[in-house]
Amino acid sequence: MKTLFFSLLLVAVGLVGQAQEQKITQLEEAKVGFAPLDAKITQSGDSFSYKVEEEYEGEFTKDAIAFMKANFDIQNFISEFEEDKYSSYVVTFRSSKGHLSADFNKEGELVKTFQKFQDIALPLDVRREVYMANKGWTMTSNKYIASGNGDLLEKEIYKVKLENGNQKRNVKLDSRSVSGTSVAVNQ
Repeated sequence: MKTLFFSLLLVAVGLVGQAQEQKITQLEEAKVGFAPLDAKITQSGDSFSYKVEEEYEGEFTKDAIAFMKANFDIQNFISEFEEDKYSSYVVTFRSSKGHLSADFNKEGELVKTFQKFQDIALPLDVRREVYMANKGWTMTSNKYIASGNGDLLEKEIYKVKLENGNQKRNVKLDSRSVSGTSVAVNQ
């Protein structure tokens, strides 16, 4: 009898639960954008500095312009400052290895860029060129300097410092000439 009573009670609760009306709540669109009070960004006139947070070491230095495009929305950024009516925006992206300065016009188009990084992992073809031209030498430091218009780099230079015992050597490579010509060396 007890079992029958509990079984009927469970069935009744189940039917009541299914018969209840279900409400659908319509949510408003959520907008995600640039937050000017974010501690990663500081402002000085029409220049802004953005502290880069990489998911892994070298993510930013590997391709700084692609990183900027993937992680920074210039249109949302401009909309936050539209009342200031700047004619251009200079945004500098900084990491522990260096920086990328990007100059945007008032419509948000990338006008020019400048990059400078130090002690980075060199691209494979640059490493090979330095090694083949300087066997027995050890790289002690390097610098990467690049500039261009829009998102195209027009000038890319690697400056590498090498040591071999008491001897020191500075090597300067233009990334466009790495594929088959010799390396410029200053002794």
